[in-house]
Amino acid sequence: MSEPRRSGRQRKVNPRYANDGWDKDTLRILRAESESSGPSPAEGSTSSDSEDGNTHNHVNAQDDDVSLASVASIQSSDVETPDQGQDDEDINLVSDDDVTSRKRPSYRSRPYAAAAGEPTRSRGVQPPSQLGKRSAYANIFGPEISDLVDVLLARDTWLMGRDITIPSRQTLSTAIEQLNDLDQCSSERNDGSGAEREDAHVVRSLIDTVRNHQVHQAIGLKDVYEKYLLHDMPVHSAVLGAWGTQTKFELDYLSALDLGKAWLDHEKPRDTETSQTREVPAQKRYHQGWLLNVGEKVQCLAWAVGAHSVQYLAVAVKCTSYQRRMAPGNECEPSAFHPSPSYPTCIQIWAFHTSPTSVQGIGTLAIDDEPRLAVVLGTEWGNIRQLKWCQFEPNADNHHKNIVSRTIGLLAVVSSDGHARVIAVPRPDNSDAGVPTTLRVERAGFDIPPPVDTVFTTLAFAGPTNLMLGTADGFLHFFDLTVPTSQGDHPKCYMKQQLHHTYIVALCPALPGPQPTFLASISASGDLALTDLRSPEQDRVHVARPSFPTKDLVYSPFTRSFIAVLDRGGNTQIERNAATFLVCHHIRQFPNLLRIAKLSHDTGAATALAGSRWHPCILVGNAKGQVLATNYLRKVLPYRKSDPKKAVGAYMQKLCEYDWRPLTPQERRHKEGSPLVPEAKEEELPDIYHGHDTRPGISRFHEGFKPEKIAVAYVLPKVQKSKLRKADTGGAGPGEAVFEEEQAVTALEWNPNAAYAGIVAIGWGSGIVRVQDLAYDVQSRCQSP
Repeated sequence: MSEPRRSGRQRKVNPRYANDGWDKDTLRILRAESESSGPSPAEGSTSSDSEDGNTHNHVNAQDDDVSLASVASIQSSDVETPDQGQDDEDINLVSDDDVTSRKRPSYRSRPYAAAAGEPTRSRGVQPPSQLGKRSAYANIFGPEISDLVDVLLARDTWLMGRDITIPSRQTLSTAIEQLNDLDQCSSERNDGSGAEREDAHVVRSLIDTVRNHQVHQAIGLKDVYEKYLLHDMPVHSAVLGAWGTQTKFELDYLSALDLGKAWLDHEKPRDTETSQTREVPAQKRYHQGWLLNVGEKVQCLAWAVGAHSVQYLAVAVKCTSYQRRMAPGNECEPSAFHPSPSYPTCIQIWAFHTSPTSVQGIGTLAIDDEPRLAVVLGTEWGNIRQLKWCQFEPNADNHHKNIVSRTIGLLAVVSSDGHARVIAVPRPDNSDAGVPTTLRVERAGFDIPPPVDTVFTTLAFAGPTNLMLGTADGFLHFFDLTVPTSQGDHPKCYMKQQLHHTYIVALCPALPGPQPTFLASISASGDLALTDLRSPEQDRVHVARPSFPTKDLVYSPFTRSFIAVLDRGGNTQIERNAATFLVCHHIRQFPNLLRIAKLSHDTGAATALAGSRWHPCILVGNAKGQVLATNYLRKVLPYRKSDPKKAVGAYMQKLCEYDWRPLTPQERRHKEGSPLVPEAKEEELPDIYHGHDTRPGISRFHEGFKPEKIAVAYVLPKVQKSKLRKADTGGAGPGEAVFEEEQAVTALEWNPNAAYAGIVAIGWGSGIVRVQDLAYDVQSRCQSP
């Protein structure tokens, strides 16, 4: 029996409408009374607040009308555009293949008619999930060739296997050479040589103005230790070396310790490379770095701008209770929102000698020359909250390389007394002497008083002569350092704008790059905002984040993105996962965030963050004392998932792990050269505004960790039923890791100079500063990606 014939036409379900039961007269009345309110919204519109750390944002397979090929055909360029072939491939926006893809239901927003006469403004661009694959790069980074030059150049340079977490010297040299060529081409095209000479002249005159306004007084070394430094000169013990064979070293106050001394027995040098003392030459050491003992909690670190063989690092530490008692008056209000008394403190300027490497244009730390404390600036401004160097070299316009400026640079300072100041830091004359130059700052070059009923909280340079200051009431103040007020003692404020409704924690302009008018800011409530300073009232985007506020915000010029920390631990909201994430916000898609990495649950909050303009390697420190590194480009760049050759994995590497514990009473009693400090009494009330001073302790460093694959998805831990029953009987839910204050990483800073871009400074709450060159030489067998 033959099979029955059936139609090959595809069957469809008959549509059913909500008004099927209405008669024709009712429908006619409804049509007559309805008014047209314009075209209907685009289908499939979704919320812009997307987080693609746990879902893959696949780009649709349909082609767009606008593509990179059309842009390239209009503008001539040598930049290699992404491959547009293989139309059956998809583009993925994250590089984590082990995350399960999960579709979220899309909710169509209800259209509302706009008010008559009200102009319509568009914010941002469409989400990547609604666009064709050919427009992925153009949609994320910009449609013009000038928008794609930086990201495509970074993609071709920094996605090799040797740069998965920290930069190699070979890649760093290539990247610096490429950036210099691009800058030279752009300056020739725009004839910017005259503008550069004008900027150099303006900065030189500004330095002379600040130097003439400020008043310094030389003081004796004994007076410096009595008032501005720690008069008890504490000695710190550090345990270093390979696992199982570590050695204890004693680190004197304001002295340096070579990290390589703890690894001499494990380098296994050849006989021809060792001297009579059996020491490994500096250029052959694996660990090239220094440990500094500054005695108190490190508040902030800042590298000076300059391509000299001597690099200068500014260090500010927390005031001690002894120094706070020296200031007149009582502190009865919290200094976060009110000015504090003018108790004494200091700014330390450390000098590090460098030496050239085998890679052209790249230098490293000179292990043969021990770093020293070059300048001590005694101040009476309260706690130093932030330090920033003006991003312009004082002698950049000098044609003679042998000419060295008398000034290291312009240093901007925000302190707890509410003021913002700018000083010209003098270069020490006795560069080879062991005694530092000690000065007391009687009057700063520029002293900017805070507005009424508030204090300055943070600062950032928007150029060589423009200074931005945030306040505790959420306002932004713009100052032109070249335009003085009628009194002439401080620069003139030419712009004031409210960015937040509360305390501004961090400011970060989109510099360097072609979009310097964009400014990102973080408030104490955790909110993140992006403001276009050309029209700050209209062009502003707020991203509400249920997280703790973080003081660090990094701009990366490679993808024109802002990198921040999303710390959801302890935010008073019920979270499925209280992990800390590193997130990336592109300027063109600022409300959307891309998760770069996830920190472990048991490491505490993220306390420090650092990025560089010369390489895409991001450093993050946490409350446990760990310092981790990752190349964020391997996580945020689009790639075709079906092409395994273009899928790169993202990794995170633990550079070092720091442990700290306080000394026992017996150790404090028998410690040689350390004064007897009485134990704190339990009945004494703690200082709720400042906490306790740094306690004497011992530190231990662990290093030698391998890179690990990054996974940012939510993974619920598997708990056995027996343990679950025991947990139900008591407890208030998952706990949070808590560590000693001295163990946390409090400051991170990459060197801003191109030749020394691999050098980083790390500060802990115990008063230990680690300066190390993370850039490394690649062997011939490791040069393939």
